[in-house]
Amino acid sequence: MKNSTEKVMVDFANGNITGENSKDDVILVGISPYKESSYVDEIEIVLNQENGNSISIDFPYSGYDMQLFLGDFTGNNRSDIMVRGGFGGSGGFEIGVIYKYENGKLIEIFNQNSFYDNNKCQASYKENYKLNINCGENKYSLNLAARPKDYLNLIYTPDGKVKPTYEPYVDAPSAILPTKQIYNDFYELIILQRVVGVANSDTLASIQTLLSLEDSKNNIIYKGLLFLPGEETEN
Repeated sequence: MKNSTEKVMVDFANGNITGENSKDDVILVGISPYKESSYVDEIEIVLNQENGNSISIDFPYSGYDMQLFLGDFTGNNRSDIMVRGGFGGSGGFEIGVIYKYENGKLIEIFNQNSFYDNNKCQASYKENYKLNINCGENKYSLNLAARPKDYLNLIYTPDGKVKPTYEPYVDAPSAILPTKQIYNDFYELIILQRVVGVANSDTLASIQTLLSLEDSKNNIIYKGLLFLPGEETEN
């Protein structure tokens, strides 16, 4: 790289973006300011259509290991454009934004921040070594009694009452994974969010969401709780 302020190609993919049988090129470009890092700033998505027309839009995030994934998420037999990557830092938060092509424009249909804001989950410690997680209609109770005594003493008094020292919380998405079930012709998303306890490194459980974008609508198919063996859970 001759100049750290010069935009370079970060990733490239070819797919049927503008029509069922079209062959369109999608290019992810950006500035890589640090030679020894995968961090990319000022990212731009360029769609070079088979008919010679070109569209470019600015991507709203900077991040690490930025990459393209093309697949039909909406069920219209055309590929949509997914841009993936990581924000970096100890949180391990993932970037995931999906665009569809419509009437000469790239239109956002999924964004990890919008998903997080519109699907809030609350976590709280309860008496007798219980952790409650509330995700709207989905509610879970996790038994923490099998955890080491030294750990439980950070959260509970000897008689099982909750100390005010720590408050658990549900993080932003740490994984946004495209998946296609064998009977579907389109992709869905598996989204993972950590339930964090006394420190960022303390993962109590993970919330798994299966999300459909069919017809460009965010529709939750399934939401469940992943937890450590030996910890009972109640819905």
